[in-house]
Amino acid sequence: MEQSLLKYLMKDILEKYKAFDKGHGIKHIATVIDSSIKLSKYFPVNKSMVLTIAIYHDLGMSIDRKIHQIHSKDMLINDTNLENWFTKEELISMGEACEDHRASNAHEPRSIYGYIVSDADRTTDIYDMIERCYNFSKKNYNTLNEEETYKRVYSHLVEKYGEGGYAKFYLEESKNVIMRPYIEAQEILKKEEVFKFYYNKII
Repeated sequence: MEQSLLKYLMKDILEKYKAFDKGHGIKHIATVIDSSIKLSKYFPVNKSMVLTIAIYHDLGMSIDRKIHQIHSKDMLINDTNLENWFTKEELISMGEACEDHRASNAHEPRSIYGYIVSDADRTTDIYDMIERCYNFSKKNYNTLNEEETYKRVYSHLVEKYGEGGYAKFYLEESKNVIMRPYIEAQEILKKEEVFKFYYNKII
């Protein structure tokens, strides 16, 4: 990987996440980067593209959370600085991967790059799930009291990460690389009294 690209991504792009909510801040991006790199070792992919996608995938949160994946795609494709390291075709492919990463999308990713960032974005455990969802709820549903916030956190996590939830893994390799804490969290979500024990430890 070219050092000039790495410097640009770390100094000019990653720093933007410092202004984001905790659920989508630098800690989350660092986790997605780590899992993306681990998964990329199983496939004949461009590692520079994998890293760039991981760093840009949530950047659209700065514009509109509801369609942030589309804004992330546009921000990557239209970043003329990236033309120093990537072709137009590569930029489009990376942009599509950013758009395809969201768990609630109705369609599967269009490329291996989309599959990698999608699965990497699901890297989580019960502590991370609760902390991110709680912080998001307090910021965006600030009229709720603590009991109402708890109910929202639990119902959302069950809907997203529970058995049959809409968050899913696509790659077989993810089972060995990143899924164990996720599976453990699914077991916790099955019993609310167990979930509440963890919730009270964290909040």
